[in-house]
Order: sequence, then C-alpha cells, then structure tokens
Amino acid sequence: MDEATRWFEEGVALYKKGDYRRAITAFDKSIAIDPTIAEVWNNRGLSFIQTDQYEEALQSINQALSLSPHYENAKKARKIVLDLLNNQKNAPGPAGTPLPKVPVATARKHSRIVVAAVIVIVVMGVAAAGLVAMKSLQDNAGTTLPASPAAVPVATQPPASGPGGIPVGRGQFVFNDSLGNADRPITVYTYRPAAWNQSGPILIVMPGAGRDGLPPRETWIPYAEQYSALLVVPEFSQQYYPGDIWYPLGYTYDYPNWTPKANWTFMAVEHLFDNVREKSGATQTTYLLDGHSAGAQFVHRMVTFLPDARYSRAIAANAGLYVMPVYSVPYPLGLKDSPLPESRLPDVFARKLIIMSGGSDTNPNDTSLANFPGAEAQGSTRFERAKTYFSTAQAEAAGLGVPLDWEYHVVPGIGHDEAGMAGPSAGMLFNRS
Repeated sequence: MDEATRWFEEGVALYKKGDYRRAITAFDKSIAIDPTIAEVWNNRGLSFIQTDQYEEALQSINQALSLSPHYENAKKARKIVLDLLNNQKNAPGPAGTPLPKVPVATARKHSRIVVAAVIVIVVMGVAAAGLVAMKSLQDNAGTTLPASPAAVPVATQPPASGPGGIPVGRGQFVFNDSLGNADRPITVYTYRPAAWNQSGPILIVMPGAGRDGLPPRETWIPYAEQYSALLVVPEFSQQYYPGDIWYPLGYTYDYPNWTPKANWTFMAVEHLFDNVREKSGATQTTYLLDGHSAGAQFVHRMVTFLPDARYSRAIAANAGLYVMPVYSVPYPLGLKDSPLPESRLPDVFARKLIIMSGGSDTNPNDTSLANFPGAEAQGSTRFERAKTYFSTAQAEAAGLGVPLDWEYHVVPGIGHDEAGMAGPSAGMLFNRS
C-alpha cells in the first residue's frame, strides 16, 4: 500500500470514529503525496462539514469535482454545503455579531454519504485531467485550514496616503483590495531606504509556501538598501487566501466557473501597486517582481495569465511546479482550456521573465516538492523542472516564429534557499537598463 492510500484509509477510519479534525489531517497528508484523488478531497470536505467549517468544505469538494466532474457523491456534498452556507448567511442576528451556526446534527445527517464509496481508491493517471489542486505547499501538510474569512472582521486600511505614507525603514499596513476581494485583507510589509526617492524603483516580493511576509522582507532589506528600492511584500495569509487555489494558482477558477479577472489574486498585485504609488508619491509606472518557491509559482503564473501587467522584469526562482506554455497540456499544468487565449501567448513570451535555479536544488525526495504524475512529468527535481519549463518555452516560441524575451540562470552551490538566491536575483533585477 502506498503512503497516499495509507493516509486516506486512516482518514476514513478516523471519520467513522467521529474524530473529524484528525481525519482532516490524515486527508491533508494523503493530498500532500498525491493531490489527484477526487475521493480524498471529497472526504476532506465532508470532515470540514462536521467541524462546521463550511467554506473550507466547499473548496475541498470543489477540488473533487474539478478532478472528477461526474462524481455524484461530490455533487451531493456540494449541494449540502451550499445549503448550509445559505442557512448560515440568512440566519437572524444583530448586526456585527457572529452568525449562529447550523446545528452539527444537520451536517452529520447529510454527510453520511461518506459510507461505502469513500473506501474505493481511484488513482488518476493523468493529474491534469481537470483543475488539480497542486500541493506545492506540502510543508503545511498535516494542518487544517483556519476558520472561514467570513467569520473574521474585515480589517480597515490606515488612512495614510500620499508622500510619506510609507515610512522610512520598516513599515506595514493592511490593504483591502476594493477593486477585487475587498473582504480578504492583505498585510503588506515594507522597507523604504532613506536614499529612495519618488522616482526610484519599486520591488514587490512574493512570499513562499509559509505565506509569512516578514522573512522575505528581512532577506531583501540589504538589497533594497543597495539599490535604493522601495520594498513591498504582500502577505496572502492562509486565513483569507486558503490553499493553493487562492495563492499559487491565483484564484482563477472556482468550480464550476472561471472567476472574474478582477478577483484573481494576481490582480491584487496590480491594485496594490497603485495603492503603494498613492501612499508613497512614487512616479514609477512599472515595478520589479520576484518570488521564490511557492512565490515563484505565483510569479510565473501571473506573468502567464496577466500579459499586460505592469512589471518591467520578473524573477521566478526555484519553483516546484510550472504551467507549461503549451496548449497540448490541460490547465493547470498547461494552457489548454486556460484563461489565456492562444493569440496572447506571443505577448507572454515578449515580456521579461527570468527563471532562476539553485544549482544544488536537486533533491527528488524533498517533502515539500509535489510528486504526483503530472509534476514528475516536468522532472524529478526543481532544477530539472525549471530547465523543462524554459526549454519548452524556447521550443514553443520557435514553433510560433516569435521572439522569446525570457532568460534562465543557474546559481551554483545554492539549494532551496531564498536567502542564497536573493543576491543573484537582485543583480538580475536591478543591474539592467
């Protein structure tokens, strides 16, 4: 029995015992090993129903349907959780007070669909048959998602604006994207060198799988000082942006529909750039963009699906999984049936994307590296996958007869280490005309 199956069966056993939180943990561990099994996602969703976490339940069940659109048990489960959410939304209560929960007994009565069908393991050979929840954040495996954002008061954005709104040195503020997902606040960590002026560069750095914005800010402060750049690090917390759907996948899809472009997490970066310009008085019309690991997954997908974004140069360093720039591979591992029209692919190739690899990021057994079949098709290590991604882009651009303004660089002796990659990445970003 493989490890994914073992954890799945343990989750089923825990569910039957009524130990739903530990069942979620077991299903998370199964998904971390192989995220392509619809039954695991569905049972995880049923477990969230039992713990009254209906938003998380819906997201998990949607993943099951994305992998297996005709999965009847998941369709039934989705209807149940939508009813529960609707009941919760319409429940009476004074303004500003938490909504009363639907009785647990109601959820339990409906969720008995977990019985016989959940024992069957269906191992899908093609990971990209539908929307795959790519478990690149496997170092978070074994934990449950936080409570639904709807249950948490929306933070308000500080009123500071205009020149001086971002202080010299370290700072932070909360950004509510009024043009996108206004109910999902983003904590933004900043560093403004004393030498930076309003015509100086703006660098936006995307955090890795842990989502915490503080470590990358501290890592990049020396380079912000060196190049007199305003450093901006948005934190897309698990609380408000749970799972891979909301962060590295950019919330482009929410079963069964594509989401409006304004609500893509990628667009929040564009909206944040305008907010930073307003706060700081910056006159730059473009920004620099960097991401390492899960942040690199976010960056290269943003480059792909927002070809008109206002970054001037973007770096994706040590990503663990890529959306291949070809229409022969289904989304999200390729562009078939994706939001990007084929006519726009030359525009993507014309933008400056720099793919970076640590020369020692070569461990095929790294527990945080996705290892389902679709991922392994790109290579067994991050180093191999980066080479596959760049060579695929070269071949596709040549086949289309269009220029490719991408670059690929290897940093010798560096493994999966943002601090080790930051200096070379900064050189690539800033030492260009």
